[in-house]
Amino acid sequence: MKKEYINKGICIWCLKSKPEVSFLREPHTISKKIGANNIGLDICDSCNTYFGVKDKSKKYPMSVELAFKEIFNVIRHLLPPNKLENKKMDSIYFNYFKNKRVFKIKKSFQFQREFISMFTRQFKRGVYEAFLQEYHRITNNGLDSKFNKIRDFARFDKGDIPLYFIDNDGAIATQVNDAPSFSINDKSIQQITDFGFYLLLFFGFWFFLEVTPRAEISREVFLRNIYRELNMPNPIFSGIKTLNYITNLDFTLRKLNS
Repeated sequence: MKKEYINKGICIWCLKSKPEVSFLREPHTISKKIGANNIGLDICDSCNTYFGVKDKSKKYPMSVELAFKEIFNVIRHLLPPNKLENKKMDSIYFNYFKNKRVFKIKKSFQFQREFISMFTRQFKRGVYEAFLQEYHRITNNGLDSKFNKIRDFARFDKGDIPLYFIDNDGAIATQVNDAPSFSINDKSIQQITDFGFYLLLFFGFWFFLEVTPRAEISREVFLRNIYRELNMPNPIFSGIKTLNYITNLDFTLRKLNS
């Protein structure tokens, strides 16, 4: 009998169960192409495949996981201290010449509004995809109806959810993690319950995810207070911003390297 990757036996994305769907493919909660190795549960084979397949109906076909992987793969290779110095950066949109320490953007990454908007949306969907899969892997509670908006956005490309980040002014106090994961503990679970927000520190960048409807009510107060908390006692950040375009994010570490 083949191994099944199930706990509840209901897919956290499409909410279908056996025998309507199967759970035979190994579901990585975060792209293994950026060094992650966590294996999830209750992600059906159809949904597992969906996130990695390019949507050819779009003008600029790119999968959810591709946009997520491309950005964090760049950061992973550029962020010091670097354990990846002798590894080639596998990328569709970017080049990094290690010997010369030169980073270049390929022509495939188009500085056109429509392309940037599509890339940004897919990246955001990838962040929320990884969150729910990691949350369920750790808590087994990813089927909760409070995450329905994430399901609609990440899996079915419906609606939109804001993604916020801290403009770090070049101050990144972390190093590359060989096996990146999302930190989900009692404190973060309580923040989700109280405020609807999840704080993600990933490859040196702070992101703020609105993971339940409660975030819409607490947004202004919560973001102001958490920014003050993170920026004390020595201010190193210049503010929390909404990720409207992926180019808002200093993923090439220009500020850090300058």
